[in-house]
Amino acid sequence: MKVAVLASLFSAGLLFAQVAAAGSFPADVPALGYSPANMDRTADPRKDFYRYAAGNWLRKTDIPATDPDVGGFSLLAHNLNGQLLGLVRAAAAAPDDRRDRIQQQVGDFYRAAMDTERLDALGIEPLKADLTAIGRVEGAAALGVLVAQLQSGFGASPLINATVGTDEKQSDTNVLKLFPGIRALNQDEYAKPEGQVVRDLYLDYIASMFRTLGDSPEQAQANARTVLAIETELAAAELTVVARSDPGANYHKLTFAEAQALIPAIDLGRYLGTLGVTPPDTLLVPDPAGLRAVQKVVAERPVDELRTLLRWHVLSARASALGQPWYGLDQTFSLKRQGLASARPREQEVTDMIGQTLFHPLSQLYVKAFFPESTRRDIVRMVGHIKDEFALRLRRNRWLDDATRKAALEKLARLDVAVGYPEQWIDFGSVDIRPDDHFGNVRRVDQFLQTRSLARLGQAVVPERFDAPGETTPIAVNAGYQPQRNNVDITAAIVQPPFYVPGADAAVNYCTIGAVIGHELTHGFDSQGRQFGPTGDLHDWWTPRATQRFERRTEVLVRQYSGFEILPGLMHNGRQTLGENTADLGGITLAHAALRRHLGNNPLPKIDGLTSDQRCFVAWSQMWAYKARSERLRLLVSLDVHAISSVRAVAPLMHLDAFHKAFGTRRGDPMWRAPEDRVTIW
Repeated sequence: MKVAVLASLFSAGLLFAQVAAAGSFPADVPALGYSPANMDRTADPRKDFYRYAAGNWLRKTDIPATDPDVGGFSLLAHNLNGQLLGLVRAAAAAPDDRRDRIQQQVGDFYRAAMDTERLDALGIEPLKADLTAIGRVEGAAALGVLVAQLQSGFGASPLINATVGTDEKQSDTNVLKLFPGIRALNQDEYAKPEGQVVRDLYLDYIASMFRTLGDSPEQAQANARTVLAIETELAAAELTVVARSDPGANYHKLTFAEAQALIPAIDLGRYLGTLGVTPPDTLLVPDPAGLRAVQKVVAERPVDELRTLLRWHVLSARASALGQPWYGLDQTFSLKRQGLASARPREQEVTDMIGQTLFHPLSQLYVKAFFPESTRRDIVRMVGHIKDEFALRLRRNRWLDDATRKAALEKLARLDVAVGYPEQWIDFGSVDIRPDDHFGNVRRVDQFLQTRSLARLGQAVVPERFDAPGETTPIAVNAGYQPQRNNVDITAAIVQPPFYVPGADAAVNYCTIGAVIGHELTHGFDSQGRQFGPTGDLHDWWTPRATQRFERRTEVLVRQYSGFEILPGLMHNGRQTLGENTADLGGITLAHAALRRHLGNNPLPKIDGLTSDQRCFVAWSQMWAYKARSERLRLLVSLDVHAISSVRAVAPLMHLDAFHKAFGTRRGDPMWRAPEDRVTIW
């Protein structure tokens, strides 16, 4: 169980849910990407377009034992991990005198992490100093120091965390942001009846860890109940996924004294000072209720219970960096929680870890080996076509008034799209990576990133690109829009099959990678992104009339997506997924329109018996072909802001007149959506 990296509540609007990298899929898993072989031509596209477009792939594909799901993104992630593993192995095997600094860091990280014999011999030793410090903590001042040490040494703490980021209302200014702590489970798993299975697994896991640490079985069980009770209390008070989706409602700028008054049980001055930060006059607190809940726990719980929570955080945060039995306990819980039968090989886990820690060094090796400039040029050209199409549609948009239209065109003109990798890489050269100190390597990278982030306080904003580990780095299978920067990053890793094939049929490339581009452009104008103006500042630049018309259209999507049943009794949350659903609709709409303009007066002939429009929509649906275990589906429905991929494969198409014309849908067909119920937003 790896502790999540702390991030801003309102960071990049990402195209895809985060996908864990893995090794190569078994050879019998059919490839994805547009192919007539993946279609089921026996299905009627007017009745079940998803089966028509991807039915053969769905019929032939089983979820591998090591994975919670299978689809285009996980297939590409597996292929990517094979590429990365080759680079990592080469760096580890190269003679010292033939490696540059990047190869040394990547290679030595791998060597240290793969030395399981040494890790097993060390046991709990790397954590002893932290556990001893926790056993001595008492009082607000001491707690402030300890929480800072936990954040610095483990990436985050379970009580409070500080980051430095862009002020949403002043996009040229860095500001300190204070968040509640992090936990292993999501809100629904702590609270809802269907989360009981996971809670039971979690209790057993916690108790097993405490028993292994030396607690008696009775004490370990009591400690597990204490941890779960505290975490449940804290989770209940924090912002829900839906509440976090409104940046304006969560902008709270407080004086330092006001922030301290929210949580007097922790000395914020000592906390920030230990992090090396001078307490600022003002700071942002996106979730005041979450901090009040932390205050209540710290003030009212016995100190022994707080120590138990902190001990648990230290154990769980670094179990994956320890030897046996700690690593095995962590892995077993993760597998059971996901319903998996077996684990990935360690070398694949380690490669994934390097991608999360030394993300830019590994990305530099990847780009050099696997991302040709010709691909970058092709995608940049397509970005221009789709951006031009968006501008044309803004000018012709019937529901926008002139004032909002003018501002929207200005925002689109300023929106910058970068493809593949950043012009300026983050320099990890100062991080000491050793071939015989895995635990220390992980800790030193965390400290480097924390220090680098906090040092920005009081400095002018210097925009960085492709800098969110696991999300928008060049080796992430993803793309993302950042509203405060008003820019889009399209990663090198996603610009390959099944999302892009150099020189392939334009109808396919436009309606796969082109739709990715259109999706990200639309994020600047979805229910969240539209609240940020052309320069990235959070402010209301829409007229009331335009806002009312926009919200009337998005409510159609809320109702539509809330009607999808994912598992018996498990309904989608159309409000939670609204931003991504708006972007999906915008993405395929823009891509298809840009395709038609690209073809102009020279339409492509039928290929595989399909017209250009038909191939476009089949390619879109095949891109989202997907199978998942029930555990995975429940998790995604509870916390993901994206619709389930099988829903994304069809739901946006039902609003496009061109789709209904291409496949001849008629009133009464399951795929039919009456014209008055279709919505065009952008």
